[in-house]
Amino acid sequence: MSFGYTLNRYREARGLSLREFGTLCGIDHAYIHRLERSEKTAPSEQVVDAFVRTLKLDPRRARLLRMLVGKTVNHTLIDVFLEDEGDLPLELLEPAHQMSFRGRRPLTKADWRAHVERLATWFDEDEE
Repeated sequence: MSFGYTLNRYREARGLSLREFGTLCGIDHAYIHRLERSEKTAPSEQVVDAFVRTLKLDPRRARLLRMLVGKTVNHTLIDVFLEDEGDLPLELLEPAHQMSFRGRRPLTKADWRAHVERLATWFDEDEE
């Protein structure tokens, strides 16, 4: 599950163990572990808010985490948005993920980035 993958990436980026993170946000570390392993998939809004506060996520990263609750998205595609500095609108995540492909589906970060950038161009053309 994508929420757990992203939560794990954010937690590890802050250098927090599961126990430390659980203590800081007041949530059982075993529950966090189950979320990160996709054994649980739908944390409450209050739990997500506690994660956002504890991890001190900027608004874009917080929004990305919230967007992924209950969804399954390709991890490489998520990495493209995690590593992006704000050039790619988060609104493109869902259409990029849901798109059908003729031939080979994007596999690498570079493939996914090129795919999302093409989508951005198409969306920009539609707005004109």
